[in-house]
Amino acid sequence: MKVHKQRQTLRSSAGGVPHISDVKIVLLGGRREGKSSSGNTILDREEFGTSGRTAECVKREGGTAGRRITVVEAPGWWRNYTVEQTPERDKGEIVLSVSLCPPGPHALLLLIRVRPHALLLLIRVDESFTETFRRAVQEHMELLGERVWSHTIVLFTCGDCLGDTSIEQHIESGGEALQWVVEKCGNRYHVVDNEKRDGGQVTELLDKIEEMVAGNRGHQFDFDRNICKKLQEKKKEAERRAEERKMKVHKQRQTLRSSAGGVPHLSDMKIVLLGGRQEGKSSSGNTILGREEFGTSGRTAECVKREGETAGRRITDPMLYSCSLEWDESFTETDRRAVQEHMELLGERVWSHTIVLFTYGDWLGDTSIEQHIESGGEALQWVVEKCGNRYHVVDNEKRDGGQVTELLDKIEEMVAGNRGHQFDFDRNICKNYKRKKKEAERRAEERKMKVHKQRQTLRSSAGGVPHLSDMKIVLLGNRNAGKSSSGNTILGREEFGTSGRTAECVKREGETAGRRITVVEAPGWWSNYTVEQTPERDKGEIVLSVSLCPPGPHALLLLIRVDESFTETFRRAVQEHMELLGERVWSHTIVLFTYGDWLGDTSIEQHIERGGEGSAVGL
Repeated sequence: MKVHKQRQTLRSSAGGVPHISDVKIVLLGGRREGKSSSGNTILDREEFGTSGRTAECVKREGGTAGRRITVVEAPGWWRNYTVEQTPERDKGEIVLSVSLCPPGPHALLLLIRVRPHALLLLIRVDESFTETFRRAVQEHMELLGERVWSHTIVLFTCGDCLGDTSIEQHIESGGEALQWVVEKCGNRYHVVDNEKRDGGQVTELLDKIEEMVAGNRGHQFDFDRNICKKLQEKKKEAERRAEERKMKVHKQRQTLRSSAGGVPHLSDMKIVLLGGRQEGKSSSGNTILGREEFGTSGRTAECVKREGETAGRRITDPMLYSCSLEWDESFTETDRRAVQEHMELLGERVWSHTIVLFTYGDWLGDTSIEQHIESGGEALQWVVEKCGNRYHVVDNEKRDGGQVTELLDKIEEMVAGNRGHQFDFDRNICKNYKRKKKEAERRAEERKMKVHKQRQTLRSSAGGVPHLSDMKIVLLGNRNAGKSSSGNTILGREEFGTSGRTAECVKREGETAGRRITVVEAPGWWSNYTVEQTPERDKGEIVLSVSLCPPGPHALLLLIRVDESFTETFRRAVQEHMELLGERVWSHTIVLFTYGDWLGDTSIEQHIERGGEGSAVGL
């Protein structure tokens, strides 16, 4: 009612709300909030690419609802990043976004899941909006100055996930952090469903933009042109340094090739791919070998070796090293330290035999890899220079033999620079790791036998194990642990929706294996959150979950993904959230490991033993 009255007052005022025939909009928000899709919805056609990241501002124009519309999409920030953690190039592009629709945008749309007429802040409705996210929004928005809020509308995306819940109910139950953002924007908000190209939702959004402009006395967002000018100069300077780096690397390669010894052709080449999880190692291995040799659907739990013929060479994927980096994410000092510590497990000399392989090259767009390195900050530059300025970009979506041939040429040049020597690793280190691996396998077998004996004892005891014809189960676990999919697996059919977040407890029933099964899915928690950081409504739903199958559930299934490291932080999150149900919860709980396809040939007992003390979770 408050928002409705506010809009009515504006429309009935003396000046009224003038029609804007040429509307300029900037889309702002975190990564994966739906900026590109929302831009397409506003323009009613596919103008923004949705398959890759927006690395630089993109401007598109069109006509909608009798108006000429200019939409600028700015690069997003990670929801849990402070402004200091966001790369300088991204912050620069956010500030420059408002200069692409002079004299300024009418609206900045702040998406939650831009001098424009409106800034649209996009926010997804299918994810919790925490204090961490609120701070990220505030810091990134205020790169454009404190006045930015009076020209901003919150645009909630993924509107189809709301179901029967109104956006006002979502805001009220979303906690103080979300309410702060909405109120900071003068209670201006809108919901869009980008799956449904409904012209009515766009017309209403444009009406709200006109009302906001009227409330700002017809003024568009007045940005500081001096800041934009300085940023453009800074961008040109980074491009100059990038060109210098490119020439330096080219000269370095030319010197090697023209030296007395030259660069001998390696007919039998051995390569090891190293890097963080989900950096694209398996896909890169397939690209190098020119065929599908490495599985890409699951985690690589143990070393995998494959061989083949490529570009006139015999290739063994594993002893040259390719340090794989996913270029589309910020490379922080934490990332740099992780790379250094893991690489130096192989010794300090590893660097002279390493090439940095940037993956997801299709996300670069028109940006050169040198520009990416220069704008990526000191941490990334340290790694590249530690590897003697040896780097290469691969696009694993495009099986282009040329990119592989060039990589192999660079490897030959590196070997020549190392006087023909391959990497001489410490065999004692390998021996120690093999011994540890065997010990873990022994403990895994002991655990397996212990569990088997425990079950046998229960089944052969005097009372035995009675058959439960009516079984009640509650699924608990962190977000994205696979609760909905597991519920469907248990019931043998699609009963739980898997496309959006579970905001409230969901109860489903069915017949499985001669039993009547009741399954309740509770909302999840973030795996790195303490119980204090979890929204009150989620904690309340977790507690209420057990009351949906009176007199109480027979079993609580605690879901844990096998494809993710289980750290002490995750263990503490599990303990605190489970114990919302009381200390006795553990005696009624079974750990259900999900994403079992990622185990490969590794047994679950081996996974538990290698996973550290936190994996046992005290059960």
